[in-house]
Amino acid sequence: SRQFHGLVKAKKLKNFGSEIAEHNMTVAAFFRQPEARIVSAWYDGRHANGLSTEQFKKLLRVAVQREPDFKCQIGEDTYTNPLECFARYPGIGGCMTRMLTGETCADGVFESSGLENLPQAIAVLDKLGFVGIMEEWNESICQFHKKFGFKYDENGKRYWPEPLQGEFSNVHQSKKKKVLDVNDLHGYKDIADGVLYEAAKLKFERMVGPERCHKYQTLDELAGQSDPDRASVCRPKSCSDLGKQCGEWDDGCGRTVICGMCSAGRTGLPSSWRTKCVEGQCVDYCPPWDQKNMWHISDETPKFMRDVLKSPVIRGEDYLTPSDAVVICANACNRNWTSFSEMCKCGLPPKMITHKLTPSDFKNAHDLTAKCSESNARRFAKIAPNETQPICCKPLHPKGTFFPAKWKRMFVMGGPNFEGEYFDHVPVICDGFKDCESIAAEKEAEMVIYDVMNNMCHLMRNVFQLDGKYPVTKDNQHRYILDMRDTS
Repeated sequence: SRQFHGLVKAKKLKNFGSEIAEHNMTVAAFFRQPEARIVSAWYDGRHANGLSTEQFKKLLRVAVQREPDFKCQIGEDTYTNPLECFARYPGIGGCMTRMLTGETCADGVFESSGLENLPQAIAVLDKLGFVGIMEEWNESICQFHKKFGFKYDENGKRYWPEPLQGEFSNVHQSKKKKVLDVNDLHGYKDIADGVLYEAAKLKFERMVGPERCHKYQTLDELAGQSDPDRASVCRPKSCSDLGKQCGEWDDGCGRTVICGMCSAGRTGLPSSWRTKCVEGQCVDYCPPWDQKNMWHISDETPKFMRDVLKSPVIRGEDYLTPSDAVVICANACNRNWTSFSEMCKCGLPPKMITHKLTPSDFKNAHDLTAKCSESNARRFAKIAPNETQPICCKPLHPKGTFFPAKWKRMFVMGGPNFEGEYFDHVPVICDGFKDCESIAAEKEAEMVIYDVMNNMCHLMRNVFQLDGKYPVTKDNQHRYILDMRDTS
């Protein structure tokens, strides 16, 4: 439209493709069959990022079925199911096309179909370093390894190890009951995204070439991998096979399997507690206790603590559980144990004790294959501020103070929008913001990101700013950023 090209000319909308060329970036993108993407967006809370609050409320009036004889009217046409109403709502179609040109998924300004963005989107598609297709997931993953996962052998010859079989699995299957699907769109086509998708498929097929890299394995071949007498290749072990929840470990075939980091948000404990990886297991702990060798039971543990640990109510073995520490504090407050005067805060009887949480309850909360919201540690490991409890770190979000003034929250739209090279990450304990800044200064980082949920500092260099007209949505609303170039 004339308005769209006017915005581009005024540089209020910037060509994302120019950023790829300007900063010599290699950008990978996956594309999905447009109508299937719309169905998924409808099930995902009627995803329509880009609409204003009022526009989204209007969308919900036609995209949510509230009565048996459902009907909606869009323009002069009437439709009989909420999925089709969502798909045909002005500004919903053309999501991939708009996002590839730096706009939001839904068009809340012109409520267009995305056709105006299509030529620019095709130009950006041509600059992408890798294109994957959701409907060709296995081949896409294999090609991604082939392009980016190569290594060098002892003779300097380049090779690429085959990806693990687990990478071809759907590990995030939706549990929502699917009533409506693409057939219920009754012939609706997302024209702009359809053209872009076909262009992406063409680029993908050219990238793959005549011989596909992913080979489906038969049941006999898979069984052979687990039988040493029949196996022709080494069967790498997964994190589940190794019984690990976190860290990096040998997969048994000379490679490293990454089991991730520990997140404090998987239990109901207050934000004053921390979580760390210990021999592949996520352990919830209280840092001041740990610093005095009172959490990890060893020869260095103080005698008064070892005496307390002889109590049958202590359930932890090598490490205390949060319930153990609360029980100890409850006894210390009731019996006036002076040895714990600086370790415990006395208050009302802690309700958490009544649930008798076990070490397995806390371990299961960190099992990424299970829903942490259903775990006992998430539901019952809660301590009110006025209850007896161990003295840990200061709460991450004390009332009235969310974060130091010079730090900025990354999640908000229109906020910091930087990219660069992440060259290191360092765990921190209690004084996260202060420690992150000190670490960044010591390592001469240009920018530091503090993830308060995982208590991790991510250090960046070679930083450049993406234009604010196409915001990058970060994956964690608990991340804060500090530009070290602005500090004295």
